[in-house]
Amino acid sequence: MTFGSGCTVATGQWNSWYDGGTWTNASDVDIDHLVPLAEAWGSGASAWTAEQRRNYANDLTLDVALEAVTDNVNQSKSDRDPAEWMPPLTGTACKYITDWVLVKYRWQLAVDPAESAAISSTLQGGCGTSLVPVPTIAVEPTPVDPGPITFSDVNGSTQFNVEISWLASQGISTGWVESDGSRTYRPLNAVNRDAMAAFLYRLAGKPAFTPPATSPFADITPSSQFYKEITWLAASGISTGWTEQDGTKTYRPLSAVNRDAMAAFLYRFGGNPAFSAPGTSPFVDVQVGSQFYQQITWLASKGISTGWDIGYGCRAYNPVQPVARDAMAAFMYRFVNGGTGGITGSNCSPPPPPVTPQPPVTPRPPVTPQPPANPGNTKNCTDFATWRQAQDWFNYYFPWYGDVAGLDSDGDRIACETRPGHP
Repeated sequence: MTFGSGCTVATGQWNSWYDGGTWTNASDVDIDHLVPLAEAWGSGASAWTAEQRRNYANDLTLDVALEAVTDNVNQSKSDRDPAEWMPPLTGTACKYITDWVLVKYRWQLAVDPAESAAISSTLQGGCGTSLVPVPTIAVEPTPVDPGPITFSDVNGSTQFNVEISWLASQGISTGWVESDGSRTYRPLNAVNRDAMAAFLYRLAGKPAFTPPATSPFADITPSSQFYKEITWLAASGISTGWTEQDGTKTYRPLSAVNRDAMAAFLYRFGGNPAFSAPGTSPFVDVQVGSQFYQQITWLASKGISTGWDIGYGCRAYNPVQPVARDAMAAFMYRFVNGGTGGITGSNCSPPPPPVTPQPPVTPRPPVTPQPPANPGNTKNCTDFATWRQAQDWFNYYFPWYGDVAGLDSDGDRIACETRPGHP
């Protein structure tokens, strides 16, 4: 190991037992808090003093509390507990769960039901029996209830603040822990497809599910953030992703969820309920037969989303607009607790567009007719098969040249009276 200026580690060798990687550049590894800071905060650390939290973040007494691991593996873990994430390397589950329990015991941190079930399932699933030294307790448990999660960027004047608070109380979203220890919800951020999977998985109550060892999607791996939730979504038929030109399936986890796709997610999450889509769309920007028409109009009929009132009895849905996190909280709240004022048809009667005055039309000058060429005495009555043909020829030239061919023998302006068809 070599050091740079200020005792900064420059090079060395680190073995990441989470995934079996070996690294010689310090930039390739992260120091992972085996029990993440955000997990610790939600499990009891929120009631600690600043000194106790600092001691936890730098705990060198328990040698499993801090681990040097591959940086992107640590990033995929984020703040998830064993119910949501396990090291990708085969054979590491027993050690990881054991170390997790030791850290939680030392710092007297709480274990939620899903986390407890994951720990028990792993330890009873083939870990055997081994003696583990019990670490010294670092902090006595505090009986103080930390209370519901609150977000520093959501207050009483925030749109959908009731629904966002409900979301937090249900554990569907705990937001982000900022550097000052506060939590934020970031209500105006768009919901990405990976986060949508996490929302719906938690909305379903975190059902028991073992994610597949091989990813069904080419663009995510078992170490990807929300891998379990995304594969649960796929296994439940809520999302099948896209079939690419080479035949592979992709999920596009970082793409924003548009409002039309959100309707499809919730409709399938609800079990594809029987619903006859209305013959008249309730929204001016969603046409009958358009993509997700049935799902969007089902959402409207339940009052989960009634779009925007744009006047004159007309409503817009904005189907290709990304869903914001505050609106997503409202949609899930109404899905569970019932919406109000569902709509199935349209009373849209916009006024006619204003008439644009047209400039006056200037009449064209009259066209002076031009005479045909003089045919001369080139026709006889016998040249015409019928009287009508002869009369038409006579009428065409007579105004200009008179009876130039001598077809009107008696001057009554009736030509070739001997031809068939004469009246």
